Amino acid sequence: MNIMDLIGSFIIGGIVLVMLVGFNGTIMEDAGAQTIKVMAQTNLTEVTNILDYEFRKMGYRVDSAPDSSILYADSLKIIFAGDLDNNGSVDTVRYRFDPLTSGYSNPNTHLLYKSINSQPPQLINAGITRMRFWYYDASGAPLVSNPVASPSKIKSVKIAVNVESREPYKETTMPYLKLNPGVYWERTFKPQNMR
Repeated sequence: MNIMDLIGSFIIGGIVLVMLVGFNGTIMEDAGAQTIKVMAQTNLTEVTNILDYEFRKMGYRVDSAPDSSILYADSLKIIFAGDLDNNGSVDTVRYRFDPLTSGYSNPNTHLLYKSINSQPPQLINAGITRMRFWYYDASGAPLVSNPVASPSKIKSVKIAVNVESREPYKETTMPYLKLNPGVYWERTFKPQNMR
């Protein structure tokens, strides 16, 4: 074996080693991004379970429903009435999304405030980056004024929510990975008591 064979072997072995290290780095970045996405999905599930339960109770046991079920409605805030805990007492529920106040360590996330009756607002910090409400009348036509001029006309509410991890994900050189992998949820609620 001469010196050229030995140098060639070292060069080829070095190239293979660099490729394996790069491949391992790619796998680790993908695994990290997947973990961040699962955390965001878990946070979104928590928020949507709360919204799903409470928005379906909108107008429930409100004596003069549907005219007094929604008290205020705009693109970032809604106030509605309904018997949430099925105890015969009508509750007033307030949701307000604050797109200006940053949430956790991730500066893209913002805060959602929720209060029931006269309780102080509860902070929902689930990594929400965007949240918006849309309102529709009985024919399905959008009510475009903000705030809605006549909340009694609202028969359905659409909610859209984007969620990222509360902790920022590191930058990556791979173009197919976003800086903070996130998830999106959208649903239109047509509460039975609002028809």
